[in-house]
Amino acid sequence: MDHDLLYGIRMRASSGNRHISGAERIIPPTKLDATVQSLIARAREKEILPEQIVITIEHLGSLPISTLIALDVVTVNTPDMSTGRSAASRILQSLGISGRAIMSAIDLLSNGAAPFGLNMHGAMIIDAVNGERLEPDHERGVRASRFDWTDEAFDSITRKLAATGLSHFRTHEALALATKVAHAPGIIAELCWSDEPDYTAGYVASRSVGYVRFPKLKLHDDPKGGRVFFVDRNALDIEALVHYLQFEPVLIADVGTCLHPVDPDKYFSGYGSPD
Repeated sequence: MDHDLLYGIRMRASSGNRHISGAERIIPPTKLDATVQSLIARAREKEILPEQIVITIEHLGSLPISTLIALDVVTVNTPDMSTGRSAASRILQSLGISGRAIMSAIDLLSNGAAPFGLNMHGAMIIDAVNGERLEPDHERGVRASRFDWTDEAFDSITRKLAATGLSHFRTHEALALATKVAHAPGIIAELCWSDEPDYTAGYVASRSVGYVRFPKLKLHDDPKGGRVFFVDRNALDIEALVHYLQFEPVLIADVGTCLHPVDPDKYFSGYGSPD
């Protein structure tokens, strides 16, 4: 891609205060019309018809665009929510995140981190030691934005993920987002599971462990979810972090490894494990 000719596109669909759908793209001008139509169609495919679909198109101009290699991917086949959260917590603790911070994050994701128990539009930023929330706006959180795959990297990751049984578009998008977040200043790790009731999967991600996916981090039909960015407060410049996440464009230009799914015992015995 010619970086001087790229556009950033963001789609957000909502019904009342409820977020319905969202997507991020970085594309050349020749793909603008088709991309806008596909994003509108995607927003309207949801069970809840959105009351508002907002599409923002901006020419990235001379903004510097970072290129990254996607995080390595592995699925740990925990059989249920309890074992999934236990394994995710074990990985987070291995990265230096306290049990207190992990439990606080899980509780907030499970019960709705925004006021009145609603899901947040963006992510929480949580101190990895004491569990304190540090994001400037506790209702909206912080959105990771302006990221996408290059065409070549997208084709490559599609083949690699499919070979391990992962073909859902959510995985491609979550991996791109997690890759950008993992390279943010001050970030230690991310914990995420979807707020879509029929999608129970989630992940832990960091530069050191990669993208570790769990099929079940919540119960089916549970509408609660979101994401948490754990940070090292001693190395944190909150303004620099928020600026990177929201405004600095990133293209995923190469892919890492995609390992076949494993059970927890094999993972923690050293198969891609941080232990």
